[in-house]
Amino acid sequence: MLDGGMHVGDVPVDSLPRYRTTSHLGQQRAPSEFPERFKESNAGMGGPGGLWHFIYRSIYLDQYVSSEFSSPITSRQQQKRLYRAYQNIYASMHDKEIGPHKTQFRRDENYVLLCWVTQDFELYAAFDPLADKFVKKKKNSNFD
Repeated sequence: MLDGGMHVGDVPVDSLPRYRTTSHLGQQRAPSEFPERFKESNAGMGGPGGLWHFIYRSIYLDQYVSSEFSSPITSRQQQKRLYRAYQNIYASMHDKEIGPHKTQFRRDENYVLLCWVTQDFELYAAFDPLADKFVKKKKNSNFD
């Protein structure tokens, strides 16, 4: 990421989906055509388990894939702040004096960041800092 990979300036300007999916029958579908069960919203919680964003980098292929930004990371400024947080955790993961590390977990008032590095891939993920409380509440309500 720091060595020519992802830069804060690479954040896309618009947040509209630019993809389509293909069903098992080969028919393309826009995201708006997904069944209702996939549209369940966790207001302010992002994706499953409070996942707000992730970046997966294949070291072997030197390629990365990332999710779209989910609520509440809606503005360009918030996206840049998240990329800076990713850059900071990247730097600490690859610090020659104290590392390298295989996993790192950070929590602050903005995010819970998880970084996992193997010889094959790197995974960076940002979660809602209150996600564990939400998941526990949801789990208790589903199993009562």
